[in-house]
Amino acid sequence: MKTIYYDKDIPRILLTKGAAKFKATRGLLYTGINAVKFNVNIPDPPLPADNWVRVKNIACGVCGTDVSFFKSTTGTNSALEPIPASKKTFLGHENVGVISEVGAAVTDFKVGDRVGIRAYMAGCDNKDLPRCKNCAEGNYSLCTNYGAKPRFDLEWTGAGWGDSFIAPQQQLYHVYDELTNDQAVMIEPSCVSVHAVLLNPPKAGEKILVMGCGVIGLGIVQALRVIQPDCEIWAMSRTKDKLDFALRLGADHILTGDALEAASEATGGSEVYQGMSHKNRYFFGGFDRLYDCIGGDWANTLGVRLLASRGTFVKVGHHMNAVKYDETPVWWQELTVIGVDSHGMEEYEGRKLYTFDLVQEWMRDGKYSVDGFVSHHFKLDDYKKAYKLAMENPPGVFKIVLDCQ
Repeated sequence: MKTIYYDKDIPRILLTKGAAKFKATRGLLYTGINAVKFNVNIPDPPLPADNWVRVKNIACGVCGTDVSFFKSTTGTNSALEPIPASKKTFLGHENVGVISEVGAAVTDFKVGDRVGIRAYMAGCDNKDLPRCKNCAEGNYSLCTNYGAKPRFDLEWTGAGWGDSFIAPQQQLYHVYDELTNDQAVMIEPSCVSVHAVLLNPPKAGEKILVMGCGVIGLGIVQALRVIQPDCEIWAMSRTKDKLDFALRLGADHILTGDALEAASEATGGSEVYQGMSHKNRYFFGGFDRLYDCIGGDWANTLGVRLLASRGTFVKVGHHMNAVKYDETPVWWQELTVIGVDSHGMEEYEGRKLYTFDLVQEWMRDGKYSVDGFVSHHFKLDDYKKAYKLAMENPPGVFKIVLDCQ
């Protein structure tokens, strides 16, 4: 087995953090000091129980979380830090693969089925534990057993960034036959976008800003058009190609120039007032709803200042560490802040189903398109080249995919 993983070695993590901090030292990330490792000589691990399967990977996408691991951005001030974790975190969750072996008790899959990873985080399904209340309801991202010991203490399991991996069957989902492999690697990120909108659907007539038009933000634009077509959508991004893509997917306008002045003009707000510092500015009015797909100090501070009173701030982007921002607009303007954690069980048009099934239905039926999202392919052995491109993020880069065969 070949697999790429994050090694929880404290000295190595500190070196990685230091290298990522400055542009002059960033080249060291592509050397042996990085906490992200690639092992190509692992004997294929046996299935530990009869409900487990082996998956031969076909391809897997690169996402922002993978980049965060490459830079070791998780902070000791984050709520994630106290939770017990395994020595290795196997990377890759936007995958498509084929079942190559099944245990005797497997009922959901057979050899030859195309599958992907649904429950990537270390909850009940991933750890092969009896399901907690949230996992039993299909909301595995809210699992209460993140800190519990797994059923089996396995050194090597692998995940999407490898030639193969092993997993309990409940961790996986079926990939629809009608979808191509490039569509399949887009299922998981599309689920994040759709879940972000369905978690608290907008009302008709709302003025909405999508801040950050990477893959998730672009998916949110499209999901908004499906779920609430009677809304007005603005898109905000630093690159023209992403803004053009957002317009093709259904955005009505782009927000350009000074963000506060443009937001006030777009929404009929007040003049923009300036404090003693030229950076401290505010206006009254703004968007009814904002999807922050960037995260961090700057995005949080700006985002809450672009909302109307009693507006909704949907927190999608994150960096796995504590942030600092001006919370004044949150209490002053009685804003609603909604956090988004991946995907789970959705309620849509009187049905309850996993996000993965809803998204695949939409893709199959032509309601939601991922055409043009996959922009670059790299061989698995060239994962560092993929990382370099993802970190530089020049125009024309959307979804980067590792070919695992």
